[in-house]
Amino acid sequence: MSGAKVENGMKKELIAALILSALVLVVYGQCGSFELVTYDDTSYVTNNPRVMQGISTENISWAFSSFQLSNYHPLTVVSHMLDTTLFGDSAGARHLVNVFFHLCNVLLFFFFLLKATAEFDEDGLVPSFFAAALFAVHPVHVESVAWVAERKDVLSTFFWLCAMHSWLGWARSRNMASYGLTFFFTGLGILAKPMVVTLPAALVLLDIWPLSRIDFSKSPLTGLVKLIAEKLPLFGLSVLSSVLTVMAQQGGGAMQSVESFPLGLRLSNALVSYVAYLGELVAPVNLAVFYPYPHEIPFWKPLLAAVFLIGVTAVAVRFIKKFPLGAVGWFWYLGTLVPVIGLVQVGDQSMADRYAYIPFMGMYMLIAFGAARLVRERRMPGKAAVAVGSVVVAVLLAGAYAQAGYWKDSKSLYVRALSVTENNHHMHYNYGNLLEREKNLTEAAKHFKAAFKADPSHYKAMSSLASILSRKGDPYTALDLYQRALQINPDYAPALGNRGIVYMQQGKFDAALTDLRKASALEPHEPNHMINMGLLYYMRGDNAHAKEWLQKALQIDPGNRIARKNLTLIP
Repeated sequence: MSGAKVENGMKKELIAALILSALVLVVYGQCGSFELVTYDDTSYVTNNPRVMQGISTENISWAFSSFQLSNYHPLTVVSHMLDTTLFGDSAGARHLVNVFFHLCNVLLFFFFLLKATAEFDEDGLVPSFFAAALFAVHPVHVESVAWVAERKDVLSTFFWLCAMHSWLGWARSRNMASYGLTFFFTGLGILAKPMVVTLPAALVLLDIWPLSRIDFSKSPLTGLVKLIAEKLPLFGLSVLSSVLTVMAQQGGGAMQSVESFPLGLRLSNALVSYVAYLGELVAPVNLAVFYPYPHEIPFWKPLLAAVFLIGVTAVAVRFIKKFPLGAVGWFWYLGTLVPVIGLVQVGDQSMADRYAYIPFMGMYMLIAFGAARLVRERRMPGKAAVAVGSVVVAVLLAGAYAQAGYWKDSKSLYVRALSVTENNHHMHYNYGNLLEREKNLTEAAKHFKAAFKADPSHYKAMSSLASILSRKGDPYTALDLYQRALQINPDYAPALGNRGIVYMQQGKFDAALTDLRKASALEPHEPNHMINMGLLYYMRGDNAHAKEWLQKALQIDPGNRIARKNLTLIP
């Protein structure tokens, strides 16, 4: 190849990379002015003292030696700490770090496809560009990028794609340094998000296409076994991560029981979700941050979904020799979704847009390079294919820009979710909390009521509604709701503490003392329980114990004005 041709090719690649970068920035540049949302951002960042202290040896050690919010993703936690060290409490900067990683992921995906397909596709630039462009601007990926709490998605995928690049080096040159880098990047990816456990299997698929490391004319099964065997160290990392993940989720109470989510319902939801994600791929409308789990699913839905999935799988296997890309794209999609499809149910969502961040890559490869093959075989005009692809990218870009706008603050996010879903108990509850903080108690009460109407076991919503009713002068209805909430979860400290306040107001000091003591034992670092204990003892005439509890509150929160003021009033 002449030097001029090489230079021209590099120029085209650079232009393509710049266009991809521009697409990402057009959609996500707005995130720099976004707030953190009260749905997990506060839990991961602002309410996490370690994260808000920034980087230190002690904090890094804590991140690697403890489970966070029923997960083990220490590298992601450290990245949030680094944000604090570099940018302080800037919400916009944290958002832009997510955008930066998404941009890196888009470019890594683009250049991987370009390098991996160069040997058999002289004009691989165009399909590589369109596959990366779909990844860059598909609205389903907005959740992974615009949600600071989902840093684990963009960060883990960064290491996933780095591992793909190093694996390309191993496949081409059998360089042990490349294999070592693949192992290293796989480990880092798993430490950022356990979903990376499927990476070794994805590398096997890449060996089939585009790396063509299996000769289908000989013994494909033997070749497949060899490809799996060479990745055993990588699979070992996946097994270790799976064990740690189960420990974290069981310990944090995130893993749902068979009683709450029967296996039959899980299987039905998994089958339906596989098809639903494909629906989002084609028509990404009515996207929401949370999709409620259905109480029941009509039998025909999982049946039709199973028939569809089995049918496509059979076709992919049947034509794997003639069209390996089809099998790779399809099994990439099916396989990388397995950890989050809900057979092992974590949380109570039926599906989540963020789960498609990696799985959809398989579909993008299939769509872009499938179209390129049709063009090469003269079944589709090249200019028409580029025109259609450009229109699709433009439409998706507009949709992604609008979808990202809903993440500007908590209110926009919750209102949007409630407008496109039904019986969304999580969103009703979160929006109710937001309205309560804004002192809009009447509207907050409506949403708390809607939350436990949609989910009769939502004891937090019951307790929150009870608190509002108590403040509005309806203690009897409040006590009934507290009782219902505590029947569901007897150890829910806020309900115990607030019920104790109602008992105290009614002069039932013994009952109040029982509730407040238990609440304080369950939340030993919550100063409000201590302040209420101090007030209770003061009302009982026991000033010594009242002062003792108020002083405990000040030890926890030295700047607490209520505790300090009450302490000065006690003789």
